Amino acid sequence: MAHKSRGTIPSQGSVLLAAVILLLGLLSAVHSAGASAATCSTSWSAADQPPNPGGPSRPNILNGTAVLSAGNAWAVGLYQGAVADRTLIVHWNGTAWQVVPSPNPGGPNRENSLSGVAAVSAHDIWAVGMYDNGSADRTLIEHWNGAVWKVVPSPNLGGPNNENILAGVVATSASNAWAVGKYSDGPAFQTLLEHWNGTTWKIVPSPNPGGQDVNNALTAVTAASGSDAWAVGYYFKPGAAYRTMTLHWNGTIWKLVLTPNAGPPGDDNFLNGAATSPTSPAWAVGEVSDGTASRTLIEHRTGTGWTVVTSPDPATGPADLDTLAGATATSASNAWAVGSYSHGGASKTLIAAWNGAAWKLVPSPNPGGRTGESVLLGVSASGACNAWAVGDYIGAAGSARTLALHWG
Repeated sequence: MAHKSRGTIPSQGSVLLAAVILLLGLLSAVHSAGASAATCSTSWSAADQPPNPGGPSRPNILNGTAVLSAGNAWAVGLYQGAVADRTLIVHWNGTAWQVVPSPNPGGPNRENSLSGVAAVSAHDIWAVGMYDNGSADRTLIEHWNGAVWKVVPSPNLGGPNNENILAGVVATSASNAWAVGKYSDGPAFQTLLEHWNGTTWKIVPSPNPGGQDVNNALTAVTAASGSDAWAVGYYFKPGAAYRTMTLHWNGTIWKLVLTPNAGPPGDDNFLNGAATSPTSPAWAVGEVSDGTASRTLIEHRTGTGWTVVTSPDPATGPADLDTLAGATATSASNAWAVGSYSHGGASKTLIAAWNGAAWKLVPSPNPGGRTGESVLLGVSASGACNAWAVGDYIGAAGSARTLALHWG
């Protein structure tokens, strides 16, 4: 009869030695984790500022940013050239911001600007905005292929003399991107939605809850997947205040989804930015105004509805201004909203953080100083420890300078 081996029974000394080795390993792991966590900043820094190709006496502004990693981020906007505004694209390589050449289809004597940017990968990035062709503002879409920025044809609505402006862009894959904005139908602005299918940009029908004779505009777009996207903005009906607007893409059609409005019925409500991720419900940020003062507005998609969430206001006087312009989210417990506030003087940067339970103000630099304006217009993050917020501040010469704040 064969006997099964019980194996070698370890001695008491070898057991103790193994326990010591295990304990040392755990301590090393804890130390490594602590060292890793220590690399995550606890404050926003203004140490690294982008160039200003317009020079010190002309405006230079960044409207949006896209962050891929700690060593790869983009920001877009405009600067004033000798005659008119020019597109501005800057790149962060992990050490410094550098200007990257970008097209200006309107030419040197007409307006060209970029308002939003979105990245699929290091070799697949979109930027959107507008240019003046001499008759009207037209949609502008530019693409980065890893080597150069090129204009990609984009459609316009309403005829050759009607305004078409793109405000935001999002991309989830090489064959799925959305650009949003507004176009003029003559009497007023209407919503504008364009889709990239991997080959061309095409107009997709979108609702206009305010009707055809009053303003309807989309200001931002975000997406968790190819079948789950949100576009936000505002609309107006005669005799009433401006109201929040959210549209949802379910993979087939864009539909209007009702959203709440804060303040008394006569207060205007605007949504200026949006954010979501595969692990985060959607956020929409903006402002509510009574015509004299404004307060931050944050709305959260939970379950099947939108709800107003308590948001911080650093300036609370009867004529103070608090507004949010952009948002980003990387998880259910990590989101940022940025904008500006004013308490009877120059605007200052405003940054709020979502920790999974509440929105709280986070201190942020103001390179414009006590008397010069500093505002944030866009924000993006690649994780809990890496985010950029961009905008502009008033420099010593009295003109806007590019502004970039970093977390991480």
